[in-house]
Amino acid sequence: MEMLSTKQKTVIIIAGVIVVGIFIYYMTTKANNYDYSAINEIAESETKEEENDKNEEKEEETPKEIIIHITGAVENEGIVRLKEGSRIIDAIEAAGGLTSEVNLKKVNLAYTVQDGQKIYIPKTSDIDAEIGIDAKTGEAVIVYNGTEEGTTGKININTATLNELLSLSGVGESTAEKIIEYRKENGRFKTIEEIKNVSGIGNLKYESIKDYICVQ
Repeated sequence: MEMLSTKQKTVIIIAGVIVVGIFIYYMTTKANNYDYSAINEIAESETKEEENDKNEEKEEETPKEIIIHITGAVENEGIVRLKEGSRIIDAIEAAGGLTSEVNLKKVNLAYTVQDGQKIYIPKTSDIDAEIGIDAKTGEAVIVYNGTEEGTTGKININTATLNELLSLSGVGESTAEKIIEYRKENGRFKTIEEIKNVSGIGNLKYESIKDYICVQ
């Protein structure tokens, strides 16, 4: 076999360099043209999932808001907004604090309030009253134990429970519930005659109960 001449060797080397150069160029061009969209989509999806997880954690950490109607011996009667899990003492503070007429003897300041409840903080004139939360209406009420000095012995239609209203002649459960619903929507009765605005209580029924009810 004849030995390659120097010229031939040079040609072969140059050809090899050209082939290698073409191969490198091809691979570089292919890499630059690679479609990274799938990778980008995965990365964006993971980022969104992380953001959603963070938002869910923030929502869980932030207590929900509840609305309470508080009346009685507080500076500012009306609606207050509290964090879920708040207690009666928190509702009092949100209403501007207590007045000088307050009687806290029967009030559980640590009671956890619920959304939609009406809380009545008793005054000194209610000193013989027992304070409780009506399970049906969610309303804090004053329950009198019979006739006491300084009271009329009549049913206070502004604070009466469902059972107390049912004790009135001619008042059934449906009418009693309408009375409670009326004062929730319109506030305390100003006069006993106002009870006639409640559906189901006409002049005849009013005449039969007017001597047994009062407003305070």
